[in-house]
Amino acid sequence: MHISSNFNSEKELNEKLDFIYMQSKLNKTFTGLMEVAFNEVTIITAVHNIKSNSGSKTPGTDRNTIDKYLQMSKEEVISLVKKSASNYKPKPARREYIPKSNGKKRPLGIPTVIDRIILECIRIVIEPICEAKFYPHSYGFRPYRACSHAIASIVHVISSTSKDIPHYVIEGDIKSYFDNINHKVLINKLWKMGVHDKRMLCLIKLMLKAGYIERDLFYLTEAGTPQGGIISPLLANVYLNSFDWMIGRMYQEPKGIETKNDRSHCREKLRRTGIKPKYLVRYADDWVILTTSRQEAERLLHYIRRYFKHKLKLELSEEKTVITDIKCEKVKFLGFDVLAELPRKTPSKPNPKKVVGKAIPNTEKVKQQVKDICREIKKLKAIPKDIDQAIQIEKINSKIVGVCEYWKSSICSKTFNYIDDKVRRSCMRVFPKLQSNWKEIKLNLLINRPERHAKYNGRTFAILVNDNQHIGITRANITASQWGKVFKQKMTPYSLEGRELYQTQNSKARKMALDRPPMYDTDILLINKNRVTYNFEYYMNREYAYNRDKYKCRCCSKSLHFGNRHCHHINTKLPQDKINKLTNLAWVCNECHNLIHHQGNIEHVDIKTRNKILKFRTKLYEYQVV
Repeated sequence: MHISSNFNSEKELNEKLDFIYMQSKLNKTFTGLMEVAFNEVTIITAVHNIKSNSGSKTPGTDRNTIDKYLQMSKEEVISLVKKSASNYKPKPARREYIPKSNGKKRPLGIPTVIDRIILECIRIVIEPICEAKFYPHSYGFRPYRACSHAIASIVHVISSTSKDIPHYVIEGDIKSYFDNINHKVLINKLWKMGVHDKRMLCLIKLMLKAGYIERDLFYLTEAGTPQGGIISPLLANVYLNSFDWMIGRMYQEPKGIETKNDRSHCREKLRRTGIKPKYLVRYADDWVILTTSRQEAERLLHYIRRYFKHKLKLELSEEKTVITDIKCEKVKFLGFDVLAELPRKTPSKPNPKKVVGKAIPNTEKVKQQVKDICREIKKLKAIPKDIDQAIQIEKINSKIVGVCEYWKSSICSKTFNYIDDKVRRSCMRVFPKLQSNWKEIKLNLLINRPERHAKYNGRTFAILVNDNQHIGITRANITASQWGKVFKQKMTPYSLEGRELYQTQNSKARKMALDRPPMYDTDILLINKNRVTYNFEYYMNREYAYNRDKYKCRCCSKSLHFGNRHCHHINTKLPQDKINKLTNLAWVCNECHNLIHHQGNIEHVDIKTRNKILKFRTKLYEYQVV
């Protein structure tokens, strides 16, 4: 199937991606992907995605960050990306190392910004093709999915089984997975998934062969995909997808079965014929398989070792790939300890007999996180000013909340109490040594994180800032536990039903972003290109501002439309790299824009609009005087 590249807005691009996803579900193959990937709209969307990522400030081997390209004109950036893609010669990635929890270091490959833009364009187009073919119980590096879904899937498998509980678990560990991916095998797998545009496959292959620079020395990459690369997580899932389905077809996901009831009936038939139940859950290169007997687990592990060696050109670790009976011993997966045991006794069930799955935060992992939090608390002693101490307290709070959000999908009450106890002990050693005013007060009296603390009377340590205002350290045990829900497989960003389901299932999820509208007004098209104010950053951020202002004038609140809208710079004296930031842009109608810039009579407008115009006038006048 040839995909047309005839679209002119982000809305039309998203409709195109939805169509590709639907056709990929029907096992269609695709050509013409290069034109879609390097359409002007796709390039701008790719830059938006990269710009919103904190890693955009990290330079590659050419020492450039995203800011360099944002200060160029839109036409220059689009032309540069298209030219680079048509004659693609990727620069080597910059090799950096980040510490792992086990004390070792993980290598990261940081591509140049232009290479990131090109790879993001490719990812945007091929991800819906791959998402339609991915195994349902693969959760790593996929949209709308998280660690909690993988853990919930394991717990659900154990708890929902009425007999022959799958308590024998194969813990899989692939030796240096990302460094040993075979490029030829990977390209073949992309082709089988439906990516039949050879030009795009060539670009991916060139990226894989680009190599990396470490300590000014160049190294070739004959195998592997760089960790840190934009497209690497997607390619890693593509590589293991055949393994997922190979295990899944044995029992968990029978071939040709779509509905839940038919799947259950088919599994029952397989059990009657002597097939042992097998359940695979994978998160990136971490995976577990649950089955009902040790004999079946050993047979399956022997088969899997041969499959990895001969089909995927990979090896499993002899020491770390083991079989565990989770009725007797815990299995560590994604930082959680998973086991199968009787539930706790309750008045309604004083003698429970049905074994259930349980997920508990791993003790060693929690201890490492608590040590990191306590180190941040100790830093308060070296901070003299109250306001700086308040900033540090909020940094501590962000770490506490982040830890709690990760563990809350498990049995976590004891863990949260442990965190609070250690944090309190650390505070008792630190706070008396501070020069500023400090004391213990109730959580609901803190001015920081009021929504989190409003309903709680427990006490915590806080410092006094301004007049009778306290900023304090939050507590872990006020985080409500929320056991992970089994992932709804229809949730996907590539269908309207999937996006709406995601919003329904996730009360805290961000509201779906509005499609950025194409801005074709005459006053924007006929800009004097010599004015650095109107660079690529302006072109991009004005669309964000337009959505933020809900297509209405910031002064009179009238709906904006083609020919009657203007993007106003609040402070016209800012330097070039700051003048087009989102906070400095406001959309107004032409009439209000004229009234802001001209000190004319505004008695004819209503009071509310008049006050807003005067506010913009005041700011503009102050900045111009300065």
